[in-house]
Amino acid sequence: MKIFKFILFFILLSCSANIKSFAGPKNWDEAMNYAPIQQKQFCDLTDSYVEDLAEAIVGRNEIKQNRIKQQRQEDLDGLIPEGRFKDWIVKTVSVKQVNDQKNKKVDGNAAVVFELWCGTQIGSGRFNVGGDLKWGATIQYDSRQYREVSKLSSGEFAIISGTFQKLNDFAPGQKETYYASRPLTNKDLEDIKNSRYGNGDELFLAAIKYIASAK
Repeated sequence: MKIFKFILFFILLSCSANIKSFAGPKNWDEAMNYAPIQQKQFCDLTDSYVEDLAEAIVGRNEIKQNRIKQQRQEDLDGLIPEGRFKDWIVKTVSVKQVNDQKNKKVDGNAAVVFELWCGTQIGSGRFNVGGDLKWGATIQYDSRQYREVSKLSSGEFAIISGTFQKLNDFAPGQKETYYASRPLTNKDLEDIKNSRYGNGDELFLAAIKYIASAK
C-alpha cells in the first residue's frame, strides 16, 4: 500500500512538473521557438528591409528608397499569399475598445495591437483616408475573438492567425492594393536598433481570425 501511494505521488509530481514546463513563453528567446517558418521569414525580411532603407535614407537617394519599398511589397506578396498567416506567436501591446459614434459598425469593437520580435506591429489601427480617420481590422464586439482578447494583458504572448489587409479592403474605391500600414519614417530609422526592437514603429492592419493565449 505504501509503495502504491509512493508511485501515485511520483506520477502526480511528474504531471505537475510537465504542466509547469508547458506554461508558455516568458520572453522572446523562448517565444521564437514557437514561431512558424513563415513568421521567421517575415522578420528576416523586415530586418533586411530596415537596414536597406536606412542606408538609402542616409544616402539621400529617393529612387533607391522607393525601389526598396516596392521590392519589399513584392517579397511580402510572395511570402504571404493573399495576406494569410497562421499560428504566429506575438506579444500583446494593447487592447482597447473603439469609441466611434460616427461609425456604428466599429463602435464598441476591440482594437488590438500585437508586436513581433523584429519590432513590427500587427492588428487594428486608424488611418487618414480622404481626410477622415477610419478604423481598420477591429475585432467584432462579442465575437469569439473579442472574448479571447478581453483576457489578454500587455506583455502577454498569444498565438494568432489572420489576414493582412490591403488599403482598399477597408477603404473601397482606393486604387492602391498594397498592404495597409503605418510606414517607417526617417525619424524611426535614425537609430536602426530602436526601429527594429523598439515599440513597433510600423503597423500592418491584420484581420484576426483566430487567437489564443500562449500561456
